[in-house]
Amino acid sequence: MAARPQHPVLARGLARFARTGAISAELKTQLRIHARSGAYPDHFQAARLNRYAVSRGPRLGPVGENFGAACHQLDRADLMLADLRQRIWEGQIPPPQAWPETDGPPVIALARHDPQSQTVSFILDATTANIALFAIAGHAGEREAHLREVQRHAQNLPEGSYGRANRQAIAARETRIAARLRAVEQAYRTAIDRDATSTPSEPSRALRSAELQPGRQIDLEAEP
Repeated sequence: MAARPQHPVLARGLARFARTGAISAELKTQLRIHARSGAYPDHFQAARLNRYAVSRGPRLGPVGENFGAACHQLDRADLMLADLRQRIWEGQIPPPQAWPETDGPPVIALARHDPQSQTVSFILDATTANIALFAIAGHAGEREAHLREVQRHAQNLPEGSYGRANRQAIAARETRIAARLRAVEQAYRTAIDRDATSTPSEPSRALRSAELQPGRQIDLEAEP
């Protein structure tokens, strides 16, 4: 709500709430008004925030700095847990990901940006690459869980409404980001699988393996 145009009084109250967690009397009034208005685009969010304000009772003062960011992280965690429960319920239990080893060769992390091709090349040692891809896969999962939640909520909104169009735009953005993350993950998996299936009879692969020793560096390229 705070990221979109609002009534000046509501906008000020939302900005302060997102920054510190404080709920002013003016914000409570605005939330009650908008929660009762079916024509208000953010009716659902206003009603939810109004219920939260009521649940705070008289304790409406500041909670802490970056309150909104902390709440966003909690919401994302809730969405991930809900998505995991749904997958388990449907029998789609994802295989557990092994946590990368903490010990390994010295860290190798090099990057080169090519302005002409608009690409960035990374050279990482195998352990660092494994850790980086573990983080990339986890973030892709978060994006995909958020995408499914947005799509489910959009289905309950009227066709052609601002709320539905806004959520469709969010879904499209999350789809693009998740696709890029999965592309990096797939490129890494392909490189590892190809390396695992190579044989000594392949001169080019043997030469490449020799060049990358020690540490078995991984060269990844991705659009910025």
